[in-house]
Amino acid sequence: MKAAARILTLVWLASQASFAEPSQAQLERRKEALDILLKVLPPTRTDITGRISAQDRSWEDWVRRTGELPPDFETLPSISALPDPLLSVEGGKATPIKTPEQWQRQKRWIRSQFEQWITGRMPPAPDNLRARITKSVKEGDLTVEDVLLEFGPGHRARLRVQLIIPPGRGPFPVFLTNHARTRPWVATAVRRGYIGAIYFATDPVYGHGDDSDGFIEVYPEYDFSCLTRWAWAAMRAVDYLYTRPEVDRAKIGITGHSRNGKQALIAAAFDERIGAAVPSCGNTGEGDPWRYTTDMFVNESIQQITGNFPHWFHPRLRFFTGREHKLPVDQNSLMALVAPRGLMLASAFSETQGNAFGFEQAYRSVREVYRFHGAENRLALNLRPGEHATTAEDIERYVDFFDAVFGRRGFPLREEWIHGYDFATWRKLSGDSADLSGRPRITAGRALTGDWRASAAQRIRWLLGEEPAGLPFPAATEIQKSVRTSDGWLAVLYGRPLRIAGVSSAPLAFGDDLKADLYIPVNAEGRPLPGKRPAVVWLHPYAYPTGYSRTIRQTLEDLTRRGFLVAAFDQIGFGTRSEQARLFYERYPKWSLMGKMVADTRAVVDALAALDTVDASRIYLVGHALGGKVALFTAALEEKVAGVAAAAGFTPFRLATAEKGTEGLRHYSHLHGLIPRLGFFLNQEDRIPADYEELLGLIAPRPAYILAPTLDRYANASDVRLVFDSAKRVYRAQGREERLVLDTPVDFNRFTLEMQDRVFDWLERQR
Repeated sequence: MKAAARILTLVWLASQASFAEPSQAQLERRKEALDILLKVLPPTRTDITGRISAQDRSWEDWVRRTGELPPDFETLPSISALPDPLLSVEGGKATPIKTPEQWQRQKRWIRSQFEQWITGRMPPAPDNLRARITKSVKEGDLTVEDVLLEFGPGHRARLRVQLIIPPGRGPFPVFLTNHARTRPWVATAVRRGYIGAIYFATDPVYGHGDDSDGFIEVYPEYDFSCLTRWAWAAMRAVDYLYTRPEVDRAKIGITGHSRNGKQALIAAAFDERIGAAVPSCGNTGEGDPWRYTTDMFVNESIQQITGNFPHWFHPRLRFFTGREHKLPVDQNSLMALVAPRGLMLASAFSETQGNAFGFEQAYRSVREVYRFHGAENRLALNLRPGEHATTAEDIERYVDFFDAVFGRRGFPLREEWIHGYDFATWRKLSGDSADLSGRPRITAGRALTGDWRASAAQRIRWLLGEEPAGLPFPAATEIQKSVRTSDGWLAVLYGRPLRIAGVSSAPLAFGDDLKADLYIPVNAEGRPLPGKRPAVVWLHPYAYPTGYSRTIRQTLEDLTRRGFLVAAFDQIGFGTRSEQARLFYERYPKWSLMGKMVADTRAVVDALAALDTVDASRIYLVGHALGGKVALFTAALEEKVAGVAAAAGFTPFRLATAEKGTEGLRHYSHLHGLIPRLGFFLNQEDRIPADYEELLGLIAPRPAYILAPTLDRYANASDVRLVFDSAKRVYRAQGREERLVLDTPVDFNRFTLEMQDRVFDWLERQR
């Protein structure tokens, strides 16, 4: 709480400073930040695999036209965790919110920040709304009315609304959405006694036009973005619903799917007349906080969403690409504005653009706000299996939630976790503790001298927990056409194994009843290349919804073209194994997720080494973010690994202190649950028994390529350099200094195709 209060105070101070005339130094820093963005963010649109699909310079045109600069990121505090909605700054001092009056002030501040950086400013509600019923027909027992709303200056703003009214006298609850009847959305709600209220403000791609486009000319002094205009249209529909006697004003629920889920959340956050909201599968810019949409999560990042859909959010949002932790608010802040009214977070944990981990972190934060209001019975979490599209059952669940919140029926509120990890629960399950008083203080980046190797591996294993005795999977010597292990039904959803020209694939059984996909380079006749081939184990980043599948196609093409066999699999808790981490610490309280990941990766190496088509002396590990960490831990403990390449793969533990602005040790111990024991060392980081210099030292003299982007918000560049230099001395002492390489591109935490080329070129030279 003290750290959060200190950060929030810095946010307030930075906001006050923003009103002052910027200094020349600030202007220069802001110009430099813009120059970097223009260099590293290509003016392109991409498909869901990351491939470029079109050119788009609308953001660059906006920058040139307006002359806007990014904020001075140096003066903005780094908020690595989600901003706490229940901390406010009054008179320059951060204080916990305890009264309704404080909460009202906090709500106004949150909204002001969203309007500044994310949504743009909305006009005030018009005071001259007029409505005309243009058509009224009976469809069975239902009454369907088409209504035209006119409002604003000269009544030039227009919005079509369609009402589907059940039989009877009412008043009826309302199911409010911008999905027309041609989409599977309102039918279920009408069947269950709701007025279906459809407002025609949505993407024209659906074939019904977007009435909110006209708001741009009617309100030229307001810069509200497209999604915000849709949400503002929903508010105007509520204006009209309030005039209808058939409407139960206290029971208006709003919902929408995908991009329409984003606008539904904005509408509910900014209009308190909406009694409940179910934003469905809106993911980035809806239920998944911006802080958990970076490239390493392999979902829709700020770069991708503002590049593909530059009109959805305010152009200022793109300034925060790679600097998501500098946003003073996040999506959990927007959700907090809905409290104490009903809110269900809904998404599919296995959908391409999703991220159940992000949803869960947002839910934890917002749950505290609902507790503050005494309204926990109006908040729900619905993380279902499947892909993006909804089914009739999903809509039934949404109506169940509205019924529960509105007191119509007592449906139980859902709280469906996929990951569900938290540090406090782990401590109870494991009974683990650590007496740090007798542990020596260790200077980060020190020279590794004496007989340090003898105990380094033991200390690393202590961090990873107590691995239970395991039974090695019987390794095959020949590539198999089929195996008896399975990666489950999600592999079918992901289309595995991937089909790639010039590449064949085969299953690879390994470890504890697990399966990887092996991608094999073939000749023009479709036969595997002759001789024993080098192999690469590809280790994915924090791709919670899709595991290794998404954006790997180019990687597989490049590596197999260079003659490598490639083994790819999902780490526990990711992709096809999303649900396996949920009870991991109940099952293995003394072990760790990172320990299990290392064990699995070692098992893949063993399986590859046994194949008669693989050169067992040339098996390499390559990974990004999480994959880079797993690669380094595995290579340090497994001598069969010939070399390793880690992209944006580590932050030195002993230097990961709170003032650095990174997620620090909490990344491992409190957020992702990778190495819970690191949580004992918060604020005593110099007592950690092993760190990345020991890992690199144990890998020596084998080749290692460390790619560390200088703008990686998860890692301090100078700290990475310090640890690298320490390990470099180990390589130098063994006469192999050239085998340890540090590459520091000016970029964010990414593994771009250009970066991959550099890594793969290096890898090819090691053969």
